[in-house]
Amino acid sequence: MSEITTIEQVIVHFLHSVPETWTDHDPTTLSELQERAVYLLTAAGMIERRVTLRLRMVGHPVAVEATITMTGEGGLAQAMGFVLTDIWSEWQETFERHRSGDLKDQPFSHCERVDNEQWRLTEQGVLARRDIENGDEQRVLDFVLKRGFFGSPRLLPDGKLMLRPPVAGKGSLVRSHKITGEIQASVNITNWPEGAKAFAAALEEAFKPKLPSQGSSAVSESDPLLRLLSVYSSRVYDDRMRQAAQILADESLTVHDKLTKIDGLLPFPPTASADQLGGMLGVSKQAVMKTVWWRKNRRGESDEEIERRHAKHKDRGKRIDRPRSDDGEDDR
Repeated sequence: MSEITTIEQVIVHFLHSVPETWTDHDPTTLSELQERAVYLLTAAGMIERRVTLRLRMVGHPVAVEATITMTGEGGLAQAMGFVLTDIWSEWQETFERHRSGDLKDQPFSHCERVDNEQWRLTEQGVLARRDIENGDEQRVLDFVLKRGFFGSPRLLPDGKLMLRPPVAGKGSLVRSHKITGEIQASVNITNWPEGAKAFAAALEEAFKPKLPSQGSSAVSESDPLLRLLSVYSSRVYDDRMRQAAQILADESLTVHDKLTKIDGLLPFPPTASADQLGGMLGVSKQAVMKTVWWRKNRRGESDEEIERRHAKHKDRGKRIDRPRSDDGEDDR
């Protein structure tokens, strides 16, 4: 692959070379560009990976060694959730100590990739390879890289906004077993970044209070906020807010991209300031004001003007004293 120098070339190469049956490969021999291509093809649901990993909670003697499979954008997180299910009862107390401050300054988890990986093309990967062989390479690349037709939101003739939906994929647990032995915090430099991130997210999710599942009658009937939203938005929130949340969580998008796509789904109110939008995105208000979206949509308005409009908007919710009738009763 000495002459293959672009991400597009590497993607095409892997679609031609990765087999349709499970085959060993050594991920440590991949270049940074090749690792990126494998990640993108997995996220696009075209490659499925089988990985053996070792998970540890710093400060706890019990670890887990597990083999998982994953494909799609949510496959790794789903597989991590399965692994965590069996060990959470043992790790919960230690994790709470990390969160509460006793071990706050220490890395709390460690994910190590063990031995070689296995990979294979999925059914979608086989179809993509066939499309390339039939001369439709550009469409495959645009899908994997989320660009062109599969990039920016598009307004359909019926007024609906169309986005390339994320490939949810799937993750599964093949086998796992517990192992013992303490790990020093300094060893965390050997963390497998992709797995460590998903592992930390799974731990955070396990720590959250459990809420009723989406779409359940318990949510729609018991949550006052959701009942109120269902009236004012004709239940649009149920679909578009979920899409907007996915955009907000997509780390591959720029601040401008997120503002543009979320605004296309759920237009930001005119009272939204750069500071508020920055807080939503986890960036500074200066980062928001530097975007093309801000210059195009706020037309040079200052934050002070937006704040004044925001204050005026809040005044509309203040109580207005009604005149009283002669008998002292409120005039209703």
